[in-house]
Amino acid sequence: MNVYLNECGIVCALGSCLEEVRANLFAGRSGVLPTADCSPGRELPLGQVRGALPSVAHLPPAQRSRNNALALAALAQIRPAVDAAVARFGAHRVGVVVGTSTSGIAETERALMHRAAHGELAPGFHYGQQEMGSPAAMLADELGLEGPAYAHSSACSSSAKAMASAARLIRMGLCDAVLTGGVDSLCAFTVAGFSALESVSAERCNPMSANRHGINIGEGAALFLLTREPAAVALAGWGESSDGHHMSAPDPAGEGARIAMTEALRRAGLRPADIDYINMHGTATQQNDAMESKVIAGLFGCEVAVSSTKPITGHTLGAAAAVEAALCWLALQPGNGQGALPPHLWDGAADAALPALNLVPAGGTLGRPLRHAMSTSFAFGGSNAVLVLSSTGSAGAEPMAETAAALPPAAVPIADLLPHSGRMVLLDTVVSAGNDDLCTEVTIRPDSMFCDGAAVGAWVGIEYMAQAIAAHAGWLARQRGDAVKVGFLLGSRKYEASVPAFPAGSVLRVHAHRVLQGDNGLGAFECRIDSEGGTVATATVTVYQPDNVNEFLQGGIAG
Repeated sequence: MNVYLNECGIVCALGSCLEEVRANLFAGRSGVLPTADCSPGRELPLGQVRGALPSVAHLPPAQRSRNNALALAALAQIRPAVDAAVARFGAHRVGVVVGTSTSGIAETERALMHRAAHGELAPGFHYGQQEMGSPAAMLADELGLEGPAYAHSSACSSSAKAMASAARLIRMGLCDAVLTGGVDSLCAFTVAGFSALESVSAERCNPMSANRHGINIGEGAALFLLTREPAAVALAGWGESSDGHHMSAPDPAGEGARIAMTEALRRAGLRPADIDYINMHGTATQQNDAMESKVIAGLFGCEVAVSSTKPITGHTLGAAAAVEAALCWLALQPGNGQGALPPHLWDGAADAALPALNLVPAGGTLGRPLRHAMSTSFAFGGSNAVLVLSSTGSAGAEPMAETAAALPPAAVPIADLLPHSGRMVLLDTVVSAGNDDLCTEVTIRPDSMFCDGAAVGAWVGIEYMAQAIAAHAGWLARQRGDAVKVGFLLGSRKYEASVPAFPAGSVLRVHAHRVLQGDNGLGAFECRIDSEGGTVATATVTVYQPDNVNEFLQGGIAG
């Protein structure tokens, strides 16, 4: 199931609307300017939003923050499309997932300064302003939404993870549309924190340069309307990993970054050679640039066009991945016939210790429309997230070698894929299958196993899902020429059904989507059951398949 970035709203140091951001981006103009607003007595380059923002006076006190004003500014640009989606799908079928890291910390800073001077907190201050979930709750309230609404806060990977989560909500059938992206606002707390780490540059940041000295902090918001409805740009893939190398430093070998990139490619069904452009995390710190350039050179080579846009926008922290995805979204639009790319602004002094990547110069183009773009985000604590955005007007790439081809439309007997027989086979057919997805179908008959003559209890749905997962394993085994294994073990599960039973005569489509697969046999699937055009049950299922189940059950070593 494909998901599409139908609409985009953005506000950042480059401008307060898409057209302003587009013009400044491709002209190579930076919005990072010196100011002492967040560092009294010391001027630092910051990526500030300088235009007027929407009023938050109509919001409850707990939601009145600059962070939420930035979110409202991005929302205003796509509000008609979002309202139309709510009218089309229903408020309960539209969700909100955003990333942030500062929320209302700036309001707390002002309140504490007021207390230091006057003995009481500033009028209008509410502790709820600094809730990390505030932007998601505010957007849901503003739009009257009843679907899932939550925020990710994993530092610089926050909004990439939010967008991946939004895609999963749609692919699981929990939502038909999701408002997703990220927002973060400047405050003294983050500037002081990064300064304490000696990571803040006194000049405009200079990624990949021998003269780089660290980051410039920025602020901004980028929101997308994500649906199944085809649009010019698809969210084709995403990859996530967590290496936990160090609280603030990346793993020098970049293994977690490489895993996230590879997983995003695999999910998009692309080879490294298919990627036309990479928007690097590119913080201009010594360690990030060394790690990231090494991984890119190793996986993609040094010919692919790359740039860091942080000298243009500043590092917008929890909003960075969404802002940079928006810049890729602009480059992927049909009107960009020559493939103009976001430029890499730096002093040109290459660091001889780094791979000689193909850094996009000001005014750089591909000379043809952009097909596939990757955006990378690497956060504190080894939280890595990578997005792949693709133009839907371009010819698709051949799948990666390890991506299995989809089954033909003709239904396949599921008994050919399961290590079961007779009445133990609960499902009827496999409708489609791929490297990470399998869809099966079952008709509930009066003589079906577990049927009381009138219906099958909804609890049996988890067993249908279990067999769909087992069939997926069997299908992959047959693709490799291996025997179908006996003993597919299931671990923890979370199962929810919106109906008490599946009545006789109903036709169920049981979907299993693999979201995680480890080399140790552990994996996770997101499953759902559809009936009569709607989703009636969902589950997240953790699975474990030892190489030798009999040995495992007898207490030996399965492997």
